[in-house]
Amino acid sequence: MLNDRGNMKWTAMMLPEHLMKIKEWKQEQYYDKKRELTEWEMEEIEQIVQLAYKLHEEVKITFWSDNKLHDVGGKITAINAFHKELLLDIDISIKRITFDQIQKASMVNIDD
Repeated sequence: MLNDRGNMKWTAMMLPEHLMKIKEWKQEQYYDKKRELTEWEMEEIEQIVQLAYKLHEEVKITFWSDNKLHDVGGKITAINAFHKELLLDIDISIKRITFDQIQKASMVNIDD
């Protein structure tokens, strides 16, 4: 049986730039894709954000940043329509989230 080192013998012939691109390409497999929201979804998110802001209720927001989806919860302290962002008061800090990053929003304490 032939003892082959596989890809190890070919990496010595590659340029460092090629190796960096291959590592980036392999890392892209773990990225979350940002999906385009429909008008109905955007309108629902807007209504939830406005209601949570007016009632000072906690909201859970899923937003897309750095090729990953992040979940964060807190109270909305301000909505800036000019910059198209909102300020979310988390326990330890205040986070700025732009409207185009938001993928999903839901209120935490809903009394039906």
